[in-house]
Amino acid sequence: MKSFILRSTGIKSVAFGLLFLVSAMTTTAQNYTITFQDESIEMPENINTFQWTDMPESAELANGYVGWVQFYETPTQNVQDLFEANRLELIDYIPHHTYLFHFPATTSIDLLRNNGVRSIVPVEGRFKLSQNLKNGNIGAWAVDGNNILVTLQHHDNVSTDFVVAQLAEEQIGVVQRYDGYNNIDLTIPNNCLEDLSNLSYVKWVELIVAPSVPDDQRGRALHRASGLDTQTTAGRNYDGTGVGVLCRDDGAVGRHIDFQGRIFGLVGNNGNNNTHGDGVSGIMAGAGNKDPRYRGMAAGSDLHVVNYNPSFLDNATNDLIDDGSVQITNSSYSNGCNAGYTTITVTVDEQSIDTPELLHVFSAGNSNNLDCGYGAGNQWGNITGGHKQGKNVIATANTFYDGSLVNSSSRGPAHDGRIKPDIAANGQNQISTGPNNAYFPFGGTSGAAPGIAGVSAQLYQAYMETNGGTMPNSGLIKAILMNTANDAGNVGPDFKFGWGIVNGLRAGILIEDGRHLSDNVSQGNTNTHTINVPAGTTQLKVMVYWNDPAAAPGASPALVNDLDMEVVDPSSTTFQPWVLDSTPNPTALDTPATNGIDRLNNVEQVLINNPDAGDYDVEITGFNVPQGPQEYFVVYEIIENNLTVTFPNGGEKLRDNLETTIHWDAVNTTADFVVEFSTDNGTSWTTIDTVDSDTDYLDWAPPANLYTGEALIRVTSGAFSDVSDANFTVADHPVTTNLERVCDGEATISWPAVAEAESYDVYLLGEKYMEIVANVTTTEAIVAVEEDGNGDYDFWYSVAARNDTDGWVSQRRIATQYEGDGLECELGVDDFLSSTISLYPNPSNDQVFIDFGTSAFNNVDIKLSNSLGQTIFTQTDVETTNQTAINVSSYRTGLYFVTITADGQTTTKKLLVK
Repeated sequence: MKSFILRSTGIKSVAFGLLFLVSAMTTTAQNYTITFQDESIEMPENINTFQWTDMPESAELANGYVGWVQFYETPTQNVQDLFEANRLELIDYIPHHTYLFHFPATTSIDLLRNNGVRSIVPVEGRFKLSQNLKNGNIGAWAVDGNNILVTLQHHDNVSTDFVVAQLAEEQIGVVQRYDGYNNIDLTIPNNCLEDLSNLSYVKWVELIVAPSVPDDQRGRALHRASGLDTQTTAGRNYDGTGVGVLCRDDGAVGRHIDFQGRIFGLVGNNGNNNTHGDGVSGIMAGAGNKDPRYRGMAAGSDLHVVNYNPSFLDNATNDLIDDGSVQITNSSYSNGCNAGYTTITVTVDEQSIDTPELLHVFSAGNSNNLDCGYGAGNQWGNITGGHKQGKNVIATANTFYDGSLVNSSSRGPAHDGRIKPDIAANGQNQISTGPNNAYFPFGGTSGAAPGIAGVSAQLYQAYMETNGGTMPNSGLIKAILMNTANDAGNVGPDFKFGWGIVNGLRAGILIEDGRHLSDNVSQGNTNTHTINVPAGTTQLKVMVYWNDPAAAPGASPALVNDLDMEVVDPSSTTFQPWVLDSTPNPTALDTPATNGIDRLNNVEQVLINNPDAGDYDVEITGFNVPQGPQEYFVVYEIIENNLTVTFPNGGEKLRDNLETTIHWDAVNTTADFVVEFSTDNGTSWTTIDTVDSDTDYLDWAPPANLYTGEALIRVTSGAFSDVSDANFTVADHPVTTNLERVCDGEATISWPAVAEAESYDVYLLGEKYMEIVANVTTTEAIVAVEEDGNGDYDFWYSVAARNDTDGWVSQRRIATQYEGDGLECELGVDDFLSSTISLYPNPSNDQVFIDFGTSAFNNVDIKLSNSLGQTIFTQTDVETTNQTAINVSSYRTGLYFVTITADGQTTTKKLLVK
């Protein structure tokens, strides 16, 4: 048996970071040295002397051999197809030009030699062990007495049952197996690792995943989600209808009316200590039924709830993915820090390819200020968990409502220098749903990720409505999110905000305008796509993105298929994409992006300011496509307006004297922003404030006692200006609602009058949402309610004021629940006493008179109660001829009830004190 010469250099973490940077920048000279974890390996050029008898017993598997095969050049698509046709499996790609393979024992060496193979070697056991295992870095969570807990991944060529049986013979205990997958959790003596790694069916061994740790209104406006979900007849109404979203978290969610009729799986009170999933779910999918201020991103989506499982192999998750119930998942949990490309990373990347419409959304983590071994200190490389390192998933940074980065938000790069996080969203200082119909403060990247998941659901619906109901590919949605994001931090992408802060409105418009395409490219080929840019364009952004095949566990860099994009303008000038310096050095990592060749990421973007009009060629080249052909998406944004008001932009219902935040988008502006407000559809304007040129928001409270349906916002920067697309409302809603009577399937609801209101919309909770069941011109309504057959009721009600003449409708008042049997069923009975007695003046702020008309009564008692049913005044044995008085001048404004008992008859009258 011939010996194999693999020259290996142990290059540890900091030096390794320099190595992959150098290798990533090498584009011309052939490089046959491969890097795997912390080692650099020189592959021998042995194909001219190689024989299958050279392979050791540890490489024999399923009537064939496993090992590493290296080509002189990345094989063309024809060669890749030829190998597949002959059952020559190129399993995982390992740069450079190298694959993990399984070939039948009968494979012709001449076939390999004639198709560009340079080297064949077995895989030594140490290359099957994760870096932590190989170096003895065993976390406390992976210690099991005298054993350690590991995850083993076996090759596809053997069954899990076979592997489990073989492990039993070795006295290795199985902790957990995952049906349908090749991963097995084991408990094993530390001194058995070498023997285990040398077994031919073992593909990879790593420590079990680190413990799961949760990553603990204004967001809708910052995300521009409100522009996608205007809740008006004239505006966009993308609320995620038809899309399934999955909360993978700390157990049951709710019960809460904000998920009425749309929640499935683990539903119910999970205890006050397990409310993390409640907060995640409300931001992602809450309807704001109880309080419209806390409406989530995708209020029409179907919300599924399961427990978080770090393996992503749990049946609860995969069943919902496989049967099409769920398209978007959210997991706001950390498992370790900058864990590298693990078996879990492989799983989530593969799931995104196997189920093209599946989008995994994760929190980036709250671990900034933690040194996770990237080599640049505690401000870089601290994205938490292997799943977040995935190429085909989204990891979300955390911002305040004003778009500034929260200091604790984890920062990139990924372990191999790729751009992470992918995008940013508001997660800090949110208010979201809690158990038992409550709301509570919620924040961290845990709140940012469901914001992205919810906006993604809105975009899925936008795509389906534009494309005949067809579900989009998750890679397309991810590309659209990143390409339309508002730039934040350094110009271009960076390792803090990723590609910027999500802008759902721009993303939705891109989908509506059809500014996207898909194609595929093979090794060495180039496709050219032409897009037309109109005159007056302020900015052109073009992005190519592809869901990349899963890399081998431990691979670095993790990129498998490397595509290049260049954009050529009408004058033949070539523009290259953004690139970042991922050298593990704080200065390098914080340096703004430049333009050049990217060898790390499965996304590239070209940005051109003030582009000339004409046709632009987008050239996509398969620079290195070892597992092709590779599908890709090109999305492009043509921004024609330098300045765009995004909130309030038409149809919003604001309350007077209650602070909100005005938002606008600005591209290539330099002057400060002047923000103005109109109450009369733009006839006159009042300046609110002037803010700095680098600011795109302003906190503002509409004036007190203002009622208008013709409100507009105008923002001006030098020669550029924009106004809200349509009017919005400023008004107050009723200060309270009162339930006077519930009887015989009817409820009587009353409320104090709202200034300038002409009528009132009365709401009850329907199948999914609060629905208008009556419109009345009085301050009282009788509505039908359902009784359960035993005389009990359970319903939610609310009221909004409106003035159709002036064109405004107020925000709904916070909904109130009634749960119980009949209430005051005697009220409203048209008996003699009720028709005889009257109150005046009503409303009153001084004395109110009780008039008995022409009737004479003896034994008269009077009781005054407030809206809570508390008695605040009584008078017995009232002597009266035809009237008596009550002084209410000291009482607070509100609704009261006057109960009169006379000669054995009782009636109750409403009294409004103003």
